[in-house]
Amino acid sequence: MYKRQLKAREEWVGRLHIIALSAPEAARFSQAWSELQARFIDNPKDVVLQADQLVRELMQKRGYPMADFEHRSADISMDHPALVETYRAAQAIVARDERGTADTEALRKAVVDFRALFDELLGVTAVRAVMPSEQPAM
Repeated sequence: MYKRQLKAREEWVGRLHIIALSAPEAARFSQAWSELQARFIDNPKDVVLQADQLVRELMQKRGYPMADFEHRSADISMDHPALVETYRAAQAIVARDERGTADTEALRKAVVDFRALFDELLGVTAVRAVMPSEQPAM
């Protein structure tokens, strides 16, 4: 059963028209992320929601269908298998935040997790900006 589902998912994703971003589009997304990340200290709850939205916008721009979360994560798993659990973890924190049970550290982790998927989808291989609490200890 699982093999059949995996094969069907592979065929589905193989038919998708996933496109690379143009340099200006990639720059616009990178700038949007930088601006979003800079606002984290002042408003972590809104930034987590904005990070989720920016990842969705990037996925849509690249050509991923924007069905429900389970379909999105399954589609991503074909091209980015190492990041599916990261994406699921970030989404779980968003859900916890909606219930009022996510603290600031959890929100920071969600942004870091969204950033990992964002970078992968964007094709970023260069050194990225780090969240304040990711700074190395001196």
